[in-house]
Amino acid sequence: MYKLTKFDISILESIYLVYMFLFFKTSIDFNVLTSPKGWLFEHLIGDTYGLRVCLFGRIAIFALIFVLIMRHFINISPLFVKISLGIAGFLSLINLNAFVYLIPIILFECYLD
Repeated sequence: MYKLTKFDISILESIYLVYMFLFFKTSIDFNVLTSPKGWLFEHLIGDTYGLRVCLFGRIAIFALIFVLIMRHFINISPLFVKISLGIAGFLSLINLNAFVYLIPIILFECYLD
């Protein structure tokens, strides 16, 4: 039986993040706060069907994906990975939809260590 390695888990986490932040469309809106103004932070509000993450979130998530993948190729301390997750979680509070999408990754990474 094949056992998942940490690298496999990082790949699966990255695929999940790409799907949820770039392709996942829904009409469910978790956002209860007002979002910052500006074209970079605009996202759907209400019950209309579509992407729920703003352009900033869709671009910024690649920094976290980069950390998750590169920790297997270069020496990145687990503390740096946790700090990166913390920063991503804090920034995602701008849009609670993005925060909800990040919760499984944050919980899984805390469980791994």
